[in-house]
Amino acid sequence: MNVTELPLREKTSTHLPGAAIEGAELIGVSFDEAPLRIVEAINSFIADPPKKKWFQRIDNWQERAVPIGALWGAQMQRQFGWEWINMIQHDHDDLNVVAMFDKERTVGIYPFHYVFGCFENKVYPTVLLAFNMLLAGKIPKFDPGTYENLMDGVQHIVPPR
Repeated sequence: MNVTELPLREKTSTHLPGAAIEGAELIGVSFDEAPLRIVEAINSFIADPPKKKWFQRIDNWQERAVPIGALWGAQMQRQFGWEWINMIQHDHDDLNVVAMFDKERTVGIYPFHYVFGCFENKVYPTVLLAFNMLLAGKIPKFDPGTYENLMDGVQHIVPPR
């Protein structure tokens, strides 16, 4: 992928911990629980989000994608030592995104965009599957600096629904 990595904006890095705590509250877990338990709860919440009042508009970006994405990223940091980064994706019209990547920049996630896409498109998530594959060492090795999107290659053979 053709990207330029930039330093994470101070405003973003300041807000990520609070957003992650808000995400934990949203899905009903303690931020201090084991990362696997939190990721299980994230996956369950995305798969079957609670319904609010009829006809009430839910902002899937601000109310769900940001806090849940921040919480997911925090678990990747806790479990695997991954890092928040800011990048410009030149292959996607110079889109500026915040992502979570391993230290070698081989593989990572775009947690906010992924969570938002699942909610908006009613897609069954593979957050837990990807996490378990990483734990089991079942993710292919990539060259440093390739910035591979982990979620592009993680699919359920048969979704668990």
